[in-house]
Amino acid sequence: MAGKSNDQALMPPSESPSRSPRRYDSSQPRTDISSAFSETVKLEAARMSGASCWSCANPDPEFAHVVAQKDGQAPYWIQAGLFPFSFKTAVNCIPLCPSCHSAFDRSSDPCWVFLPTNLAFFIKWEMEDQARRAQGVGLSDRTVPTIAKYRDHLASQGVVSHDAVGGLYRGYFLKDFLFPTCSSASTFEVLATPKVWHGHPMAAIRRGIAILGSARCYALDRTTIDQLATLHRLYFDDKNLIDKRLVQVYHIPSTNHKRKRSDDKSDHNDQKSLPTDTDIHETVQDAHDVGNVQGTRHVCALPNPSFIDIEAHNDFYAPNDWVLGPNATGIDAINRFAPLFQSIDVAKLLR
Repeated sequence: MAGKSNDQALMPPSESPSRSPRRYDSSQPRTDISSAFSETVKLEAARMSGASCWSCANPDPEFAHVVAQKDGQAPYWIQAGLFPFSFKTAVNCIPLCPSCHSAFDRSSDPCWVFLPTNLAFFIKWEMEDQARRAQGVGLSDRTVPTIAKYRDHLASQGVVSHDAVGGLYRGYFLKDFLFPTCSSASTFEVLATPKVWHGHPMAAIRRGIAILGSARCYALDRTTIDQLATLHRLYFDDKNLIDKRLVQVYHIPSTNHKRKRSDDKSDHNDQKSLPTDTDIHETVQDAHDVGNVQGTRHVCALPNPSFIDIEAHNDFYAPNDWVLGPNATGIDAINRFAPLFQSIDVAKLLR
């Protein structure tokens, strides 16, 4: 059963004693800085995922945003109903050493990413949710798997415990940036071992879909690439998310007849073959056709992405993930973080 990160670091400390390692060209922009998180959020992330690098177990981590602070695509994901969480809380935070943090945050050329181990679960969820929305069953807004839903699915398979802090994830190195003494196949195998992360799975999926435009993405196995591409299309192949004028210009109705599909419904498990792009496109378009007739919505009715206020979004969802609410006392904080205080140098962790 999967657990937390290994206690022993598998990479030596960064070559530079600075908190900003010089492994990468400074012309490559970092999208986050650790100081953007509050001390309480940092403590909570360390309490749940460990006070060492989640990727390589090096000590003295920084605290990285999974959905970046300056993610220009975030408004579109919010509009699509895919980000039901605040970017400033612990569910969007992962502890990473300076080297892994730099590799993760190279916005134009990411060299490390981490993903849920069971992307098929998210594909199945979205396809079923699209069918539900098209039929007008329940709420018309999109739903996505929560931290608990993903964990519980894995727990039902015996992969993680029912009281785990989150679901199972795997780190992927898109480039070998380890020191030569650590750069071996056996080291990468250990670092690629799946482990629990406490945060929101949609944040990690956002990073995964982002790397599809990188030439380095083929470091991932073919199945994972195909699953990410499938999720990308399921989430965004929706004319409701496109400016109507652009739809008129670029989306010419197809003259091809829609392929006939069997009405027989069978149970699908997570391991069955992925739907083809044609299957997905037809499923999505059928859902839209039905929804348009019934007058149902397919995504959250939020403003145009150009007018989405990220700070308002964060403020709206922040109370759901408060570590210590407005009525918390000093005793509450001590009880929550006492084991962490006893095991690490907190002043060093929060500097």
